[in-house]
Amino acid sequence: MAQIPPSLQDLINRFNQAQAQLQSVLLRKQQYEAELREVEKAIAEIERLSPDAKIFKNVGNFLVPQSRDAALQELKDRKELLELHVKTLSRQESMLREQIDKLRDEINKELARLKGGAAEAAKGGG
Repeated sequence: MAQIPPSLQDLINRFNQAQAQLQSVLLRKQQYEAELREVEKAIAEIERLSPDAKIFKNVGNFLVPQSRDAALQELKDRKELLELHVKTLSRQESMLREQIDKLRDEINKELARLKGGAAEAAKGGG
């Protein structure tokens, strides 16, 4: 079996690294999106409550009273931050997908070049 040229091995390593990074980005993005949905549900529920409703915030092992407005503001701030994280991760996802596509093309070109060279060597060696 022929040895893989160092240039092709480097491309394959970079491709595998980019795929691992993409999986990591997708997992984090999925986690942020899930938390974002939960925050949006909480906002919707709190908005339905009367302005003087009692709301409690979980702080460690304790429930601490909090005003409706303060709770809403905290959730809206969290929502804004989560949306920013999702947007950033979406950009990273796009860049990584482009990088993976380019690396895949380079690997395929390198393989085609190697196969072409091997076919030429087989013809000449007969």
